Amino acid sequence: MSSIYEPINSEFSSHLRRFYLIPELWEKFNISDLGAIDFSKWKMVKMMNDDGEISEDTKKIPTAHGGIYIYTILPPVVPQCGGYIMYVGMASKTSSENLRSRVRSYKSQFGDSYTRDRIHNLFANWGKYVYVYYLPVAADEKVILELETRLIGCLIPPCNSDIRDVAVKKRVKAFAEF
Repeated sequence: MSSIYEPINSEFSSHLRRFYLIPELWEKFNISDLGAIDFSKWKMVKMMNDDGEISEDTKKIPTAHGGIYIYTILPPVVPQCGGYIMYVGMASKTSSENLRSRVRSYKSQFGDSYTRDRIHNLFANWGKYVYVYYLPVAADEKVILELETRLIGCLIPPCNSDIRDVAVKKRVKAFAEF
């Protein structure tokens, strides 16, 4: 009888990620001072097809606003049990940027000169399992940036390299050095 663990085509270490699950930070998350952001408006689409190309589903992401997006790995084994939040990002609404263009830009930037290793590894290792949650936000860039900062500070996704909340950043850094 063979094991489901052999043979494996990849090294376990290339798939290892550290997650911080800190309920105290979740409980402190608050957006009441950011205006009328409706958290019931989150939507989700598959980011990539099984062949590694950007999914047509991403065309459902609106272009009329900026907003927040979250890349999540959703294992197909029991998808109803949730996924792994890997990255939180934001998009402004300008003449050259909107929520859809920003979400789709990460995959289109791949190549030999790509410098965002964490994002590259996300798509390289788990591409066909990556979904994007997005929240259009009809507010100025300052509000969207603050929302992104708070989400990163309370979720601490492994593919975000910059935690802007100074208190959280200090604690994560101190913990990581042990």
